[in-house]
Parts: sequence; C-alpha cells; structure tokens
Amino acid sequence: MTRACPLPPPPTPPRRSPRPDPCRPRRLNPRPAPRVPADPFTQGSKVLVVGSTGGVGQLVVAKLLDAGYVVRAVTRDLDAARGLFGSQSDGPNLELRVADLRDADALAASGICVGVDAVVSCVGTTAFPSARWRDDNGPERTDFVGVRNLVNAVEAQSPGRCKRFVLVSSIGVERTSQMPFLILNLFGVLKHKRAGELALMKSGVPFTVLRPGRLTDGPYTSYDINTLLKATSGTRRAVDLVEGDTLTPEETSRIAVADCAVASLGTQLAENRAFCLGTREGTGPGNDEGEWEKLFASA
Repeated sequence: MTRACPLPPPPTPPRRSPRPDPCRPRRLNPRPAPRVPADPFTQGSKVLVVGSTGGVGQLVVAKLLDAGYVVRAVTRDLDAARGLFGSQSDGPNLELRVADLRDADALAASGICVGVDAVVSCVGTTAFPSARWRDDNGPERTDFVGVRNLVNAVEAQSPGRCKRFVLVSSIGVERTSQMPFLILNLFGVLKHKRAGELALMKSGVPFTVLRPGRLTDGPYTSYDINTLLKATSGTRRAVDLVEGDTLTPEETSRIAVADCAVASLGTQLAENRAFCLGTREGTGPGNDEGEWEKLFASA
C-alpha cells in the first residue's frame, strides 16, 4: 500500500504592524543631547609663559595675573624678569623660572612644563640679522627648534593636562612666495615660524596660533605689573581677526595680541585654529571676553 505524502502546511501570512492610532501621540526616538564642551581654561589654572620678558610676553604675564591666573614665567635672564615684574616676582601667583628652549636636554631637566594647564609662547627673533641673533639666536633655533622642543616637553611633562597651547607667530607664513613676505623671509624667519606652527599642530596638543602683522606699542620697562596694565594703543584699538593667512594689516598692537592670547585660552571657538590679527583706528575689545567671543565666532 502506497502512503500518500502529506501536503505542506499553508504559508503563514506576514504579520502586519498595527496601524498607528492617530489620536495617540507618537513616540519619537530622542536625539542624544549635544555635548557641551567644558571650558578649556579656568581661573586659578597655571599658565606657562615663555618669552615672558619680550614685548608681547610681558603684557601676557600682566594680563593673566590681573585676570586671576597663576603664571609660571620663563626667561633666560632672571634679573631682568625680576626688574620688569617688580614686587609681584615674589608673589604667590607668579613663579619665575630659567630655561633655554633651544637645548632639549636642559629643557627636559628643567621641568618647566610639569603641572601646567596652558602655554603661551611669545618667543621670536628679528627677520633680518641683528644683535639679537648673537649666541645662536637666529630664526631656525628660536622660531623652530625652540618651539618644537617646547611642544615635546609639554607632551612629555604634562601629558593630557595642557588644555591649550597659544603660539604667537606671524602673518605671511603661508605666503612666502608673495610680496612683501618674499623679502621678509629672505633669511628664513617665516619658513621657520611655519615649521614651529606645524610642530605644534601635529602634536595633538590643543592649539591656537596667532599671526600678527608689524608689531607696535612696547616693549615696556615697567618694574611694576600695574604699569604694564596701563599701557595703551591710543585710539587704534579696533581689531581685525581672520582665520588663516589672508590678512595684511598695516600694524598690530602688542596689547591686542596679549589680550587675544589671554581670551583664546577661555573659549572653544579658538581651539585648533590659526588667526591673522591686525589693529586699526577705533574702539577694540580690550579684555572683554564677550567681544572676543564674537570676533572668534565671526573669523
């Protein structure tokens, strides 16, 4: 007797999703809340300032102290620094240290970058041969080797702690084949400043690069922080700030550069960006953080 093959079961109809009730509010998948970055820099943090007795550096030190920050000012001439900063040289918020950025081994041994939350580098030399080039202080050793050594020291001595490295550079670093920067770069100053910038940008340390034009106002011989804070650029206080290397200002006040360096520490809008900086006739932002925020946002 032949057994009949059983018939396959009928296919199960696909289940349909229930039709949504138009009277019931729809449940949406919530979007993740945007991440609000923490302030990169807060009052009471420790800032390392190199080139602290130069025209821009001395103003940066004064303005940081006035804003309530702790400053470790690095110099190659301790007596000059003590004379410049007066009684605050022995104060609780200002620490003077000696170091030579050009010597990597000595820089590592000095420990100047240990425990710092931010760095402002105001080192630099002249574009053309001068007395400042003596003792191996030309553009390559100052603007490139010194900056590179400092970046390496920050990575080694304060890994993950340094929230911002502000580097004062120059306009024209990306336009060395154009006039007037072709002449300005005859002895390589712009080339080496650009090499210093790249050493910082490739490091992974959060950075801000400031590229001022021809510097005016100062340097000053104050013997007192309060005197430095009274420095004025007259009526040429308005600031032009443009990202990249396209601006060619007639001049740039050292006071505005110092204000910009301090302001850039406290905002995410300046992180990992490079700005050209110039000043002209008019009222500027001074130390108004809100006004600097607007400039960084519109740059």
